[in-house]
Amino acid sequence: MWFKILKFELQYRKKRPATYIYFAILFLMAVLTMSTDIIQVGGGSGLVKENSPTTIANMMAILSGIMMMITSAIMGVAVLRDFEHNTESMLFTTPISKFDYLLGRFLGSFIVVLFVFGGMMLGFMLGELFNPDKDKMLPFNFYHYVHPFITIVLANLFFTSALFFVTGALSRKMVTVYVQWILLFAVYQIALILTREVDNRDLAALIDPFAIRTIANKIQYWTVAEQNSMVVPFDGVVMWNRLMWMGIGLLTLIIGYFSFSFNVVRKSWFKKKAAKAESASKTSVSIPSVSFNFGFSTYLLQLRKQTWFYFKSVIKSVPFQAIIVFGMFLMVVNSFFVGRVFGTYTYPTTYLMIELITNSFSLFFLIILVFYSGELVWRERDVKINLIQDALPMPDFISLVSKFIGLILVFVILNLILIGSGVLIQAAKGYYKFDLPVYFYTLFTETFSFVILFSLLAFFVQVMVNNKFLGHAVVIVFFIATGVLDLLGLEHSLFQFGSASLGTYSEMNGYGHFVKSFSWFDLYWLAFSIFLFGVAVVFAVRGSEAAMKWRWHIGKMRLSRPILTLIITTFLTFVMSGCYIFYNTNIENTYRNSDDQEALQADYERTLKKYEFVKQPKITSIKVKSELYPSDRDYSMEGTYTLKNFEEQPIDSIHLQLGLDEDLTYETVTFSRPTTIVESYDEYRYYIHKLDNPLMPGDSITMDFKYVFDTKGFKESGSNTSIVFNGTFLNNGSFPSLGYNAGNELGTDDDRKDNDLEPKDRMMKRDNPIGLRQGFISDDSHGVDFEIIVGTVPDQIAVAPGYLQREWEENGRRYFHYKMDQPMMPFFNIVSARYEVVRDMTTINLTDSTTRDINLEIYYHEGHEYNLESMMKGMKDSFKYFSENFSPYQYRQMRILEFPRYASFAQSFANTVPFSEAIGFMVKIEEEDDVDVTYFVTAHELAHQWWGHQLTPGNVQGSAVLSETLSQYSALMVMKQAYPQEHLKEFLKEELNRYLRGRTTEQKKEMPLALAENQSYIHYGKGANIMYALQDYIGEDSINVALRRLVEKWGPGTIERNGRYATTIDLIGYLREVTHDSLQNVITDFFDKIILYENKVNTASFTENSESDYLVSIDLSTKKMQSDSLGRSEQVAIDDWIDVGIYSEDENGDEKLIYMRKHRFTNEETSLEISVDKKPSSAGIDPLNKLIDRNPDDNTKRVSLEEAS
Repeated sequence: MWFKILKFELQYRKKRPATYIYFAILFLMAVLTMSTDIIQVGGGSGLVKENSPTTIANMMAILSGIMMMITSAIMGVAVLRDFEHNTESMLFTTPISKFDYLLGRFLGSFIVVLFVFGGMMLGFMLGELFNPDKDKMLPFNFYHYVHPFITIVLANLFFTSALFFVTGALSRKMVTVYVQWILLFAVYQIALILTREVDNRDLAALIDPFAIRTIANKIQYWTVAEQNSMVVPFDGVVMWNRLMWMGIGLLTLIIGYFSFSFNVVRKSWFKKKAAKAESASKTSVSIPSVSFNFGFSTYLLQLRKQTWFYFKSVIKSVPFQAIIVFGMFLMVVNSFFVGRVFGTYTYPTTYLMIELITNSFSLFFLIILVFYSGELVWRERDVKINLIQDALPMPDFISLVSKFIGLILVFVILNLILIGSGVLIQAAKGYYKFDLPVYFYTLFTETFSFVILFSLLAFFVQVMVNNKFLGHAVVIVFFIATGVLDLLGLEHSLFQFGSASLGTYSEMNGYGHFVKSFSWFDLYWLAFSIFLFGVAVVFAVRGSEAAMKWRWHIGKMRLSRPILTLIITTFLTFVMSGCYIFYNTNIENTYRNSDDQEALQADYERTLKKYEFVKQPKITSIKVKSELYPSDRDYSMEGTYTLKNFEEQPIDSIHLQLGLDEDLTYETVTFSRPTTIVESYDEYRYYIHKLDNPLMPGDSITMDFKYVFDTKGFKESGSNTSIVFNGTFLNNGSFPSLGYNAGNELGTDDDRKDNDLEPKDRMMKRDNPIGLRQGFISDDSHGVDFEIIVGTVPDQIAVAPGYLQREWEENGRRYFHYKMDQPMMPFFNIVSARYEVVRDMTTINLTDSTTRDINLEIYYHEGHEYNLESMMKGMKDSFKYFSENFSPYQYRQMRILEFPRYASFAQSFANTVPFSEAIGFMVKIEEEDDVDVTYFVTAHELAHQWWGHQLTPGNVQGSAVLSETLSQYSALMVMKQAYPQEHLKEFLKEELNRYLRGRTTEQKKEMPLALAENQSYIHYGKGANIMYALQDYIGEDSINVALRRLVEKWGPGTIERNGRYATTIDLIGYLREVTHDSLQNVITDFFDKIILYENKVNTASFTENSESDYLVSIDLSTKKMQSDSLGRSEQVAIDDWIDVGIYSEDENGDEKLIYMRKHRFTNEETSLEISVDKKPSSAGIDPLNKLIDRNPDDNTKRVSLEEAS
């Protein structure tokens, strides 16, 4: 019998247009995803092909998860529709068993689901044929599509089908099916949150219902070559995840079978006793006389009553309560990870709580407004009382307006709940600075604006399409389509619905200048939305006639003066505000979409590339007078360059590149010698000044310039955050530079190909003579004398490199005069803000008998005092270590300057380090083993005073190693002096993760460390691990000797002494000098090759001989792999010394190293026996993750007790 029901179900679905619509939706989405950029769902990145087996698996997992709404639409009504159509009485009285009925319904519907999602697989396959970029495609392989469909998609479809089927059958309400969809989404979000911590990724991979994070976990360290050639294997966490969720699906079906009542009237555990009818005596009722009043007060009363009714109907509904519960649970889980850096918390500031709220609830906001806009519009029609409601003496607008206001009141209450939750989370974390104005300002402007705009739009759509489920679909498609507009060239916010943004909140600068643009864009889209809502009021269905022809006829009669005034007024407001926005963004300012910007950069290269290697003089002196006007966000620069010819030939022309920002206006550029402009490239602000008399070798010339930065109105996007109300941070990027600037070229090969340009090398080779004479930051100078006067507003302090010569006030402005006492790099900054200042001093040894006092200052925002002590300690410890081991610090001061969190970095200028409020000022160190991020970043940035300032690398491959990798090493050594080595494990693990994940998305090719081409995952992530391991192999003192020699030879004045800048060849040469012959291969492996290890503990046990004598037995596997630039690996012979460590638990249960020694490994399998004097808890190989190992989690293992024989 079940088979006949199955056939009936298939016949029914065969005749339904929805079946083919669902198939077509998935088919088209898959085709567009594979063949175009219109839909981007988990595609490949870097050199990973767009149809690689891992990319296909990822796209299938994502689409099958996103489109589970289709699964719910098919499976949720399989049984439910019998009750909706009132056919259950007939079915349940026929000789059909419950088993046959449910099995037939389920299998028939599930086969339809498989057919529909088969359209996705077919679409991906056909999409390959239409992809125009064949270079990004692999040859077609049918197995690459079948494998993930069976191992990933099939499980997704089975357990979601089982869940929706059982939910619909038991609840007999489609709304309950939707709640399950939200529940699954919440589980996925929890998995996504857990991935923020490296240690939680296995758990996240296991619980992800759609296997999206499972796949990501499985292939997280796969190289480009592996991703392009290997399918995601059905083993390990992938297998367990799939089996678990299929098991949950099967269990759901079993529970559903036994819970389903095969009766028309369901049994209830909680039956109400029938109330006994009581006879009522007849009483007379006096009917009062009624006076009819349909005036304004009556309409207000009707509006208030209706609004309250609809508000309560939403608040009391089960789906809404479920959404709130899921959302709050998600928010609580998210709160455990918000603001974490290297496993360390930051203080839960209000802006972090706002980000937590928006990240946790944004999608729930959308779900509520999409779902309940439809429910409210269709409420009366769904329960068949619409004709009664429509006959009531109410104006046409009351019903729709009251529903809208009722929904908005829901969001008001929800925002208040979220504010309260944010405050409670802050209090629970021991933080009591509740910035309630920021909560209310943000959630009731930007967030509230979002829900109002989309609610108005959703009501309009529901009224116009006059189909609830189609209305839901249209709103969702519209929301998704807004992300596609960029690909169609419609990037301007005038086309992006609801595009108003308050920008980033900073405690230093608030929302700053972003408020103005937000207000205008918000007014623009609000007027448009109210206009649409006014149209919806005109065409709303009232009565039994719902055809558009009839509604058009009725609508013309509804155009009363108030409604017509509303529609006309909002339309005019929309147009006029749009004109004002256009004037600001496109006339007052220059607007370019991404294609225009790419074209400009391509034309720059095509036009000016010929001048790239024209010999130019070098800047030897910079004198500047700067006037800052923070309240207007304007500034002016008036300066003088001294230019000197360091070449052996005369220079007859000066090529001047002025700042490209359209807000910059150059008023004067003059030279101390007569010149003539012979070429003007105004579009690129590139000018060639012909000298009447060539500049001879060794001769100098001065250049005076003045320019102003004039902020006009507001920009469409990319608003300047360098000059702000409080926290200005400018650098020399806007200053005139000399010669062609390759940094203005298009960088990625894809962008260059789109603009008909050949691929370019990222960096020059290490032996390139041009690159060797260029500093890695700038080719304009080998060092400059620097002097600057900065004027700002009276309540701010302005700081720039150099020593303060004078401070004064004049004409209501405050001035600071700074001057360097020795040449520095042509790399400087200007910072101005309302600062508090803490000062201290440290002393360094210059020689055995002489010292130098270093003045230390931290300029910080009031209220950000938390980590000043850590910063000050970091400065003192760093200066002591670096000066003793590398060379004396060259300056007499160091200043750390806080700037707003528009960027999250710190940057080292001469004796000055601007430090973002987001990166160190708000870190909260609670546990003893927390990584003190503030301390480390301080040490890293101060290390740049040596690696970047004292020693400037050449502009060739490996330059970032001499700057960033050596700074990483230096900071780690300072950390090592202050903390036990176990303390560094978390940091090294995070840096290892950065390297291993970075190489999976390589854009060109992975380079060995010595040849790194500004690849941050190499010079930061790999570099930190390599240098820490190297000091462990050859000794910290030996490395410091090599670095001291490097600075002595290639430090300040290197061009005059050596004729070039340093490279990694020089670094490696000094390292080899201090390395024993037996360890020279370590230098080669670390710097010149791409070597990875596969180290693993197979078994670990111990026997107890006495209370202070334990024998630990360890079986270890070791493999050494060498990789090429694309990640193709081959095993090589191993003959390496590798750490073996043993841990013991202290009285608090924390593990401490009790044994750490290097052992020589020459075979894949090795057994060791080690005696220790404390009871061991775990043992491992390379336990501190010093070596590059793709699976460091299996490096250690708990030891088990074995009885002594």
